[in-house]
Amino acid sequence: MPLDIGPLRELPVRRTTLTVYFRQVWLPSDGSDPDPFFMRREGRWPTDWTLYTSTTPAVAWAEYCRNHPHDVAAADVTGGVGLDDAALAVLGAVELEVPARALFELDFAFDTLADLTSDWALELLARAGFRAESFTADPPGYGDCPELAAIAEQLGWQAMVVPSAAWRWPDGLCVPVFEAGHAALAEHRMVLEAAQPSVALATATSYVTGARPRWLG
Repeated sequence: MPLDIGPLRELPVRRTTLTVYFRQVWLPSDGSDPDPFFMRREGRWPTDWTLYTSTTPAVAWAEYCRNHPHDVAAADVTGGVGLDDAALAVLGAVELEVPARALFELDFAFDTLADLTSDWALELLARAGFRAESFTADPPGYGDCPELAAIAEQLGWQAMVVPSAAWRWPDGLCVPVFEAGHAALAEHRMVLEAAQPSVALATATSYVTGARPRWLG
């Protein structure tokens, strides 16, 4: 059944400043600076303009690992032996040989930020018919998330704070920013020009069902 927009109208939105992180999905071949606003029209929160950001760099890299498990599988630093606790202690800080990406820090001054992680928000979501397991549902459907993204735009939300499927709640939070939130950007900085996730981070990532690279254990 379609989600009921009524309970979602009661969900409080905040005026607040927030610093988030954005991992670029490509690097220009001509050596110029990458675009820090590469929006997507697909994924868990698809709209005509969705910028997928996170509250910490770790979550940004974990989302990469979850969405590109074949890259992680091909970057096996153990030579097929696989990780155990002893090997992880030695190799954890090693960066995986996957496509390097830039990492940006973005400062937003939101007028309508909806935090969907509070107990009250989760109650209202449930009343609306939203299934909490959708936050971590596997592709291609992503549960009720795409429908919720459409309603968020309808309600004028600039962005949402939501659990990450890759770096599990409560430590992992993502912030999809919608087109209404683009104008709320106050400042942005490139903090890493070309970086890669570490072995430890790839190991701690939650992957799509059946997609976890075997060498991670």
